[in-house]
Amino acid sequence: MKTSCQQDIALVAIGHVLIEPDVLSAMFRCNVKRCKGMCCVAGEKGAPVLSKEVEQIEKNLEAVKKYLPEKNRQVIEKEGIYEAYRGDLYLMTVEGRECVFAKINEEGVAECMLERAFENGETDFQKPISCHLYPIRVRAHLGTDYLVYSQIPECESGRECGATQNVAMVEFLKPALERKYGKKWTEQLLHYARSRRLAQH
Repeated sequence: MKTSCQQDIALVAIGHVLIEPDVLSAMFRCNVKRCKGMCCVAGEKGAPVLSKEVEQIEKNLEAVKKYLPEKNRQVIEKEGIYEAYRGDLYLMTVEGRECVFAKINEEGVAECMLERAFENGETDFQKPISCHLYPIRVRAHLGTDYLVYSQIPECESGRECGATQNVAMVEFLKPALERKYGKKWTEQLLHYARSRRLAQH
């Protein structure tokens, strides 16, 4: 593990991954009752998705479709499940708003139907890793992954919840980080982040 002595302004490198200091210090815990799942709705594009994830979604599509509203199914049938923009892939949206795989429930909360089908044991794909990791985003930097903290207004309740309950973002996102980078790497990250927070207090 390599780190810089100027940790407040420099990137931290753990293994092959570069990390912004804000990722390590942020307090965050989703508060869906307040935010209404706006990360599935906000933004100009849908969630970033990898080509291999597109293949997995397409393989499981029929099992997921039954959970989707009719308007979502129509978008999929007419436009597909993703769009390409400047070399990257994004899940399609419904009328430029919610993800094509989101369903707004009776309480106004956007729920992921990819995850619903997965939790019900009907598919082998949970959801795109970009969704699982949010509000951490994975960027490319000199041929390696570069983790940044995406702070959107819609997630203010998550920041408040994390601060109130003293939950670090990297601790909250441990399952997603393990899915992306494995347990060993994630334990290295958590150990460093915990040590860093202790040193700052």
